Parts: sequence; structure tokens; C-alpha cells
Amino acid sequence: MSKSLRIGVGAAVCAVTAITALLLNPALAADKKKIVEIKVKGSDTMVQLAQAWSEAYQKVKPNVRVNVNGGGSGTGLAALQNNQTDICNASREIKAEERAKVKEVTGKDAKEFTVAYDALAVYANPANPVKEISVEELREIWAEGGNITTWDQVNPSMHGKIALFGRQNNSGTYDYFREHICGKKDGKQREFRGGISELNGSAEVVENVAKTPTGLGYSGMGYKTPNVNWMKVSNKKGETGVEPGIDVARNGKYPIARKLYLYTAGEPTGEIKAYIDWILSPAGQKIVETEGFVPLH
Repeated sequence: MSKSLRIGVGAAVCAVTAITALLLNPALAADKKKIVEIKVKGSDTMVQLAQAWSEAYQKVKPNVRVNVNGGGSGTGLAALQNNQTDICNASREIKAEERAKVKEVTGKDAKEFTVAYDALAVYANPANPVKEISVEELREIWAEGGNITTWDQVNPSMHGKIALFGRQNNSGTYDYFREHICGKKDGKQREFRGGISELNGSAEVVENVAKTPTGLGYSGMGYKTPNVNWMKVSNKKGETGVEPGIDVARNGKYPIARKLYLYTAGEPTGEIKAYIDWILSPAGQKIVETEGFVPLH
């Protein structure tokens, strides 16, 4: 038998063997399905939730790889504007200028999906006897020009300078807390005061409060650990404080509740649409609850 004929016969045998294997083992055939990657970028508050969604969805659709990255809501929205991500996770609403940039670069309107609620928790060290605080007091603690710098100004049972831990300025949590807590003065948005330790992730905020007896920080309620306490929050000093939770986040009784979003450039299609539909389904919403956030229903 000539060398070329032997090669031809060998190739034919290999082909038949491969086809037979696929017919006998459907799992192998499934493995041959085209791998699809969905790129997700944005909110650090949502990153643990997004990773949990990704891991669960791989079991539902083994050929779909959801690649999750954090960096903050602003970073995710910038990636969406520059056509560098399929989905942006955001813990704040998209701004008008960001919408305009998405339209300019991609030719498509930004599409918004509300996927969960979050009660933005105020964290204190377990050694701190102060268990309640008002939005009025938080404003004077966090805002530039505020007049509260020590714990005894909040409650005489606690002493020491308040050590503040917050997020970096590309964070949607930073923006939300600044807008809703610092508020406005003379019609202008008040900025955060100086001296705040601005950290890259929500988990870092909680970890630093846990190590600091006089610490105070803010992060999503899904980041609670046994090493920190939630503070009950009221709108005004003297009113009864409300602890973060599912029902009070949905009905607005907790003063610092917010929505969590996904954004796409234009109406999603194909596997991206299928993934978002799954997130909004009972299976995806169950993971919202498991991860410490508030499902839509």
C-alpha cells in the first residue's frame, strides 16, 4: 500500500471513530457546541452577585461563559460607552451624558434593566454601643463642612474621633451615598469631607470597620459579616431607626435603599438576552436573595 493511500485510510478511520464516539456519547457532541463569551463589567457592590449568577448559569448553559469584572459602576459604564463590554452592572442610574456617549459610539440607545434592590447599610464596629443614627447626623458626619467629627456628638455612650471608610469616586455606591446623604446646600451638591479612607471595594470597607473600634462605613447590605454591626437608620434624629432588610428596601421604609441595574447598548439579542431573561427569572432572583440582596418580587 502506498504511503498516500495509508494516510487516506488512516484519516477515514479517524473520522469514522470520531463520528461514532459522538453518536454514542451525546455529551461529547454538546462539547462541540460553539463557546459563547459574554463580557460583564461594572459595580463592585454587585460583583459577588454577578459572579454567583455566572457560576450558576454555566450549569444551565455550559457553552456560555460569562466573564465578570468589577472596577466600579463608572468604569463599567465607560466600557459600555466604548463598546468594550456586553453588559454593565451599575449600582446607580446611568447619567444623561453617559447615555449620550453610548448612542454616539455604538449608534444604539442604552437599555436599562432593574435586577435587584439593595439597602445601603451603615456599618459600625461591634464594640460601639451606638446602634442607631439618623440621615441628619450622617450628613453632618460625611459632608464637607459637617459639624460632627466625634462619637460623643452622636451619643454620649461612645467617645473618640469617627474614622470614616468609604468607596472610591468611580463607584456607584460612592455617588449614591454622596447624593442621598451629603445632599445639597444652596442648590449645589455637597461633596464628601476630607480625611475619608476611600477604598476599592465594598468588602474592604467592611473589613476596615471591623478592625477599627471608632470606625463607620457604608456598603451594600450583602457584605455584612459577623465582625460588624448594621446601624438602624432614621430620616431624622429622634425618630425610630430602621434596620436594612428585604421588605423595607422594597417599600422604601429604609431611608437608604436603591435599585441595582444592568445596562446594554441597544436591545439585547441572542445569548445576552437569554442570560438577562434568566437573571430576571425565579432562578436568577433566588441567587439575588442568597447573596444578601433584595429580589424584585
